[in-house]
Amino acid sequence: MLENQLNPKQKEAVETTKGSLLVVAGAGAGKTKVITDHIVHLITNCNIPADKILAVTFTNKAAEEMRSRVFSRVEAMDVGRPFIGTFHALGLLMIRENMARFGFDKNFTIIDEDDALKLIKESLLELSIDPKQFDPGRIKNHISKFKNALTTLEQFLENSKYYKQGEDFFGAMTGKIWNLYEQKKKAQNFLDFDDIILLPALELQKDNELLRKYQQRWQYINIDEYQDTNDVQYMISKLLSLEHGNILAVGDIDQAIYSWRGADFKNVLRFQKDYKDAKTITLEENYRSTKIVLDAANAVIERNALRLPKKLWTQKSDGDKIKIFFAENERQEATIISREIKSLCQHKINYKDIAILYRTNAQSRALEEILLQQNIPYRIIGGVKFYERREIKDLLAYVRLVQNASDEISKKRIINTPPRGIGKILSAKALGNTRVFSDSEMVKIKHFEDLIKSLRASAKELTAFQLIQKIIFTTGYKGYINDGTDKGIERWQNIEELLGLAKTTETIDKFLEHISLFSIDDKYEQESSRVSLMTMHSAKGLEFEAVFIAGMEEGLLPHTMSFDPEQLEEERRLFYVALTRAKTYLYMTLASQRNIFGERISNIPSRFLREIPKHLTETIGKPEEIEENIFIE
Repeated sequence: MLENQLNPKQKEAVETTKGSLLVVAGAGAGKTKVITDHIVHLITNCNIPADKILAVTFTNKAAEEMRSRVFSRVEAMDVGRPFIGTFHALGLLMIRENMARFGFDKNFTIIDEDDALKLIKESLLELSIDPKQFDPGRIKNHISKFKNALTTLEQFLENSKYYKQGEDFFGAMTGKIWNLYEQKKKAQNFLDFDDIILLPALELQKDNELLRKYQQRWQYINIDEYQDTNDVQYMISKLLSLEHGNILAVGDIDQAIYSWRGADFKNVLRFQKDYKDAKTITLEENYRSTKIVLDAANAVIERNALRLPKKLWTQKSDGDKIKIFFAENERQEATIISREIKSLCQHKINYKDIAILYRTNAQSRALEEILLQQNIPYRIIGGVKFYERREIKDLLAYVRLVQNASDEISKKRIINTPPRGIGKILSAKALGNTRVFSDSEMVKIKHFEDLIKSLRASAKELTAFQLIQKIIFTTGYKGYINDGTDKGIERWQNIEELLGLAKTTETIDKFLEHISLFSIDDKYEQESSRVSLMTMHSAKGLEFEAVFIAGMEEGLLPHTMSFDPEQLEEERRLFYVALTRAKTYLYMTLASQRNIFGERISNIPSRFLREIPKHLTETIGKPEEIEENIFIE
């Protein structure tokens, strides 16, 4: 069966079950199929117990797709299930199973990025540090960067290069803020997203008993998107695979575009040093794009020095030439794109199969305006996520406070939501150390505290669905959020969706765990009637019949902040990722002038255009004076 579905290279990868294997998988080369078929092969043909197999990827969407493919094929065999999930899900499992070792109360709360930022802001305020001088977002990202590099707060504080005020003032302030941030988390029984994988990695390094436990449990390790691993994820993968040496790592340096998140594509290059007898298989047959798209992508990426050689090819036809449109400004650029979208629709291409990609979010404004004028439905990928919407965060704050009495962030959010007469001053008193209240204030505070106590007592016997229903009924939240307007109705519909999700989980703890893990990455859902607008970074892992790449200009792509050699190679990889999202139709647009951040600037065409062979393209509206200088022959 596998033989009929796999090409020779895929088949070789699937059937290599012992030892270490690096699969260099090009865009659209069927890497997910290789991993899932490899797992099924281990279970069905090699009689490996399913619970001895671990597969880790980076997004919940990718993990869900893998689970679906594997479970549907082994379910009837009654052989159990392998662990298939994200690194964060894996880390959380280890923490849950070893609470005593990690020193957490079982009702800890996983805070999202927004709540983590709030704690950083509170820390700045308490330390009397000016947020204009020390931007909370920058501080938070700085702390995250060190955590992802396996650096603890204690190590940071011990290292004079980071902390001594005379040598590094920013490092000194970061140390103070980080220290207070960690104290606040501990006091409220909080973990942030970085903790979920950093803490297990540190524990595995120092606790041989714990390490052996998981090495014996998972004897066959599969790691997806290996080029996107940071130091913590790399260390977890390496430690778990050391005992038995059976590891399949799938990656592609040419699609490494997340260095700013701490990802290190050099982990792919280190693989053969880490595993001395490692085998490498390269998947080059592409099942997504036309030959013209692939020829353009190959020509571009071959300019990069840091990569493992490969050349994508396909059995599909040559396809249409790549259309490159020159516009006078961003509005004309958007008008051209909208016109071409309408033309595609006349050729039976659905809106959901069309994407507009850009380097920066600021580029979406002009595109949105013209799409609205032209009545073309669209959606922004990476906008306000479901779990970050006001009404969802309110209800989740109630659930979290019921579960974790120390959760001051949740308490602060809902102490006067819906309004119960507890204004800012009384709220500050209630959340502070003072318990001196007037009689009227005490009535209001006691009413809130009794409400939470009652919900907490009830929660012991309720499912997540029942608890949320009780919260809504007891607090009058529906009347508060649904005021009969379109926006109010939309908010209530979001709550109904949350209730629907709650029905699928058995316990309140499992419900909160599910929410926390899904808050970590962007969730992309195809919609039947909208064009997708997104940054090139957000497009990774997706594919569309038609792709528009807007803003092909120096300063945008490559970005003005990315002109040193290493950053320039990442920008080229980003362009390569954008190119290889297209199945059939590929368009590029650029403008002579563009309004960016309130300033009108003139741009020259992107250097990446010169890397695409001219015979693959058709240019429209190209100024004569630059005709001979843009494209190679």
